[in-house]
Amino acid sequence: MGSAQHAFVERYQEGGRTRVKVRGRLDRESAPAVLEWIRAWLPEDESRIGLDLAEVDYVDSAGAAVLTESMRLAEDRGCELELLRISDAAQRTLSLFRMLEPADEAVVSPPGRLETLGQQAADQLAAGREMLLLVADTFYWAVVGPFCSERGAPKGELTRQSILLGSRAFGIIALLSTLIGLTMALLSVHQLQQFGANIYAANLVAVSMVREMGPLLTAVIVAGRSGSAIAAEIATMRVTEEIDALEAMGFSPVRFLVVPKLYAVTFSQPLLTFVSIAFGIFGGMLIASAALGIPGPAFLHQAMGAIQANDLFSGLLKSVVFGWIILLVAAQSGLRTRGGAEGVGLSTTRSVVVAIFTVIIADCVFSLAMYL
Repeated sequence: MGSAQHAFVERYQEGGRTRVKVRGRLDRESAPAVLEWIRAWLPEDESRIGLDLAEVDYVDSAGAAVLTESMRLAEDRGCELELLRISDAAQRTLSLFRMLEPADEAVVSPPGRLETLGQQAADQLAAGREMLLLVADTFYWAVVGPFCSERGAPKGELTRQSILLGSRAFGIIALLSTLIGLTMALLSVHQLQQFGANIYAANLVAVSMVREMGPLLTAVIVAGRSGSAIAAEIATMRVTEEIDALEAMGFSPVRFLVVPKLYAVTFSQPLLTFVSIAFGIFGGMLIASAALGIPGPAFLHQAMGAIQANDLFSGLLKSVVFGWIILLVAAQSGLRTRGGAEGVGLSTTRSVVVAIFTVIIADCVFSLAMYL
């Protein structure tokens, strides 16, 4: 048996063939001695030698260089050196240097259509299960968290999130809602004036903004603006292992990261929806008074008379549910992120697409439940 500073080398026979076993650490200190022992034991014929790495605890770049040089020496002497029973530590280093041939992968046939569909279904079921657990965890900590003595989110986090998710979205929502209301009034009056019913454009703008357009437009803007930011923030924390650090310190990532955003979106989303409704009606009034000859006070009086309490309640209720959907979808996308910067980008894009898609489905369900 040969002994280096950190590695031991021995030769034995197995199945009539020579085997060379390396044990311990194959690093820059032991590499020269290991190479000398392998060089001494390599035969000068066409035999096949096995290099057993099952008990190698560590391999660095010098160890990888020794293995490469050993294979070159074996080729020069006309024999074949085969790596056997490679340990996990050696596997990681040799894979990094691309010294392992992906022979097994070459014979694996690509998955069939049914297998692909089954895998996709399994992935979707796993994602659904994770979403249910996230929903339960989020609302549990949202209700129980304020009464627990355990430390939660940092002080002032609710205010900071309310500013990020609420007040900073005021301008874009007000502008787009005004333009939507203006366009709706213009299109509706174009049809209603054929019957001399221009004033009823106020009814159409007010009811559509309260019931549908206000909550839906606000949700789409929040999903694209705030939902993407939430997903990117949590995804970045996932790939940089900050979430793992929170768990290691005993913090619940959901309570620490998601619950303050849940409070903020619950408070801010109805307010933003109300802003959208108000500016949508204001935009309709502008075009009605400026281009269609309908006085502003008459337009507002007609609009307020058309809005029912049930309409306003359903619109604000939608806004809260839409806000929760956006937050939970963004949080799940961030928490499921794998990989580096590419994974963060994919999670951010997926959160926006899935959130808008889910919001539209939820809006259809609300409409069918409330107005049928």
